[in-house]
Amino acid sequence: MTLDYCSVIEGESSRLVTALEANRDGKIPWSDRWTVATCAKHVGGTHHVVAKVIEDRPTASFELFASLDTPDKRDPGLAAWVAEGTAALVTQLRATDPAAECWSWHPDGRSAGFWARRMAHESLVHRWDAEAGAGIAGAAMDPIAAADGIDEYLDVFVAVTRGLRSSPAGPSINFECTDTGDSWFLQLPSDGARVVTREPVDCEVHLRGPAEGLLLVAWGRLRPDVAGVKVLGDSAHLSRWNELIPPM
Repeated sequence: MTLDYCSVIEGESSRLVTALEANRDGKIPWSDRWTVATCAKHVGGTHHVVAKVIEDRPTASFELFASLDTPDKRDPGLAAWVAEGTAALVTQLRATDPAAECWSWHPDGRSAGFWARRMAHESLVHRWDAEAGAGIAGAAMDPIAAADGIDEYLDVFVAVTRGLRSSPAGPSINFECTDTGDSWFLQLPSDGARVVTREPVDCEVHLRGPAEGLLLVAWGRLRPDVAGVKVLGDSAHLSRWNELIPPM
């Protein structure tokens, strides 16, 4: 099944705005600094800037953040500003060939299509943050979208953060979605390296659960037991998660 990333962006951003309007001062559970308003500003700013990165491709970059006119967290117009950024982003993505060259912080992601996928999952995870902070019992993530988010996390973020930090070798980890049937095998064979395959390999750790739970565990939002994820094998390796896979 092919995901309509623009529809994901629109739907998740709309839910984030609803959470902002419900409780902008709510605390984001995983952070000691972020509120729902902080989260909304982050997503809105990213949408505004990525819209311009695509519009002014291929030279425009995240240097645009320096000139972005961002409203204060208390500004009553913050929700409208976030929605404007989302609309601009979706307009650019729908009008642009996914193969069109754009700047990207990821060497293998210099295309509009990369940004469509990246912004869909940026919006998905941060919408969860905002609803959790606002105390809203949001609807479950679409399992197909969540599974695609796991794929992106393993393919892009694990490679980037391990390479930047020269993270140490570690165990092989199996991620298995019990609701979509997807399965990945992550190997950390040496400092800074990672290998991801769909072909089974022997693993020291197995994480099995719904795609949403696995995605939130991977991004450090929830503990496995809270996310409905079973840990099989040597669970002690999970205590090294941020050392093996540093956060962005």
